[in-house]
Amino acid sequence: MSVQPVSSPADQLQRAAEVLSKNWILALPTAIASLILGIVMVVAVISVVTAAVVGRAAGGGVGMWAGLGTSALIAVVLALAGFLLVIFSQAMVIHASEDAWEGRPVNLSASLAATLARLPDLLVAYIISAVIMLVALALCFAVIGFPLVFVGIYFLMYVIPAVMIGGESGTAAISTSFRLASRNVGPSLIAFAGIVGSLILASFLTGITHHIPLINLVVSFAVGGLAAAYSALISDRFYDMLRGTVPLVAATPYGSAPPPPPPPDSGPPTVIR
Repeated sequence: MSVQPVSSPADQLQRAAEVLSKNWILALPTAIASLILGIVMVVAVISVVTAAVVGRAAGGGVGMWAGLGTSALIAVVLALAGFLLVIFSQAMVIHASEDAWEGRPVNLSASLAATLARLPDLLVAYIISAVIMLVALALCFAVIGFPLVFVGIYFLMYVIPAVMIGGESGTAAISTSFRLASRNVGPSLIAFAGIVGSLILASFLTGITHHIPLINLVVSFAVGGLAAAYSALISDRFYDMLRGTVPLVAATPYGSAPPPPPPPDSGPPTVIR
């Protein structure tokens, strides 16, 4: 790995946007996966509604509930498969992000091969992460509330980099992500803010064109892919920083200037008599 400049965690959010602007192809895998997931979710919803209507017409209330149960189960399976595809594409982008950060040409074919090789570990990490997030979602209906979901996302944001870049197993990647996030709260909060902020911005931009069918599809494809690629760049970069691969310094306090460079060496002082 080439020598990296020393910079603060906050600087990396801007640098990630610069890297993405020069390597926009990073947005392609996640954009395609998000589009497929959207189509799958629409088909799942239509199938649930259709099964309920047909079931009620054929067998009354019993038929309706039977149709709902079967179609809901199929919809859940399709949704989980769609989310797995999104995770797979995110892993591809995180692997390719290493080249982007180093200034090398992005090779999506090589990243695809590397992701396929790590698929068993990604699957284990996906299952464990899904269970954790499902527990968090279930507890959201209790007193704890929705902040627990963000806590889960915070502690799991280094899982895929640990698998793809660190070469760890699915279970070890979960442990590594929790350890990095808990021992490096300051930098991790900056990374978390960048990831969540980009997703919120993407949701806002796609929401503006929500009622314009064709334009909404194009905007969702482009904006969703860019937001996911930006998040992948941040996850990869901060994972490298926190494990010591990339030099890390504290952020310069707001309103203060960095110390001036030392004066050039002009030789021994001149004695004036």
